[in-house]
Amino acid sequence: MAGLIDMIVNNPDIVNSIAEKEGISIGDAGSIIGKLAPILMGATKENLRGDRDSSDMLKQISDSQFPEMYDKPQETVQRGDLGDLGNIILGQMTGSKENSRKVAKHVEQQTGMNLDIIKSILPMIAPFIIGAIGKMAAPTINTQNQNRHASGGGLEDILIGMMDQDHDGSVIDDIGGMIMKQIFA
Repeated sequence: MAGLIDMIVNNPDIVNSIAEKEGISIGDAGSIIGKLAPILMGATKENLRGDRDSSDMLKQISDSQFPEMYDKPQETVQRGDLGDLGNIILGQMTGSKENSRKVAKHVEQQTGMNLDIIKSILPMIAPFIIGAIGKMAAPTINTQNQNRHASGGGLEDILIGMMDQDHDGSVIDDIGGMIMKQIFA
């Protein structure tokens, strides 16, 4: 999952677009995004792994609009419906609006940044995360759609495997899950 997080955190177009939209420095935007991305990626992984229905999350990941949004961050942050769309995705990632608020509060404590700015960035970053997952998973999704009748694990298993440390021995993917459990405790 470190590769997926890097796709967000180390993407200057995303960081610059959000900084410009929020009227904050690129460094501040990068700091906030650097804290949010692993948490939300971990929450997405937990959604796919957990007991609650992940069908809406799978639909979002399979939706081609999100990789396109990831590829065009300047246009994406200017969308009038980005907040509403991002909040829907956040609800699927974190499970509730209250949990999203807890994420924002945690990031405020970690960064010292303004809580309102963090709350504003949360729904902006969520579609980029789904877009990065969709972009990386596109070949798998296409194969899965072609082989719907094949037996074995479903798309959830494939995505969890893809998000699970990229098999590089890094613990970064588990950090988001641990933080989520701590935040929501």
